[in-house]
Amino acid sequence: MDNLLVILRKPPYGLVNAAEAVRHAGGASAFDYTSTLYLIDSGVLSAKKNQDAGDTGYTGVGDTLELLSDEMDIYASRSSLEEYGLTSEDLVEGVKIDDGQVLNNSLREAQTVMIY
Repeated sequence: MDNLLVILRKPPYGLVNAAEAVRHAGGASAFDYTSTLYLIDSGVLSAKKNQDAGDTGYTGVGDTLELLSDEMDIYASRSSLEEYGLTSEDLVEGVKIDDGQVLNNSLREAQTVMIY
């Protein structure tokens, strides 16, 4: 089975990156890939609970992350969470916090890495 690592570095609104990262990671896990979605930099904001996209024209991916957490691993960078003032209580269910070890291992083990 192939391993896919999807790294989301961009915020949830203003760009399609968050939606595309979630779509690719979720789609790959449906095709028997071992998928890991890693949220870092402003990508961690995608996992924030109770988002309101307002009139941005974008849809939040938090609910989708919660659903996909049963099918794949979803991690948020601890240092990025701290940078944005977020804690584990601020995140949707199923998102795990990583100090960097998971990212290092995932980069080593992945056959494919996609960065958004």
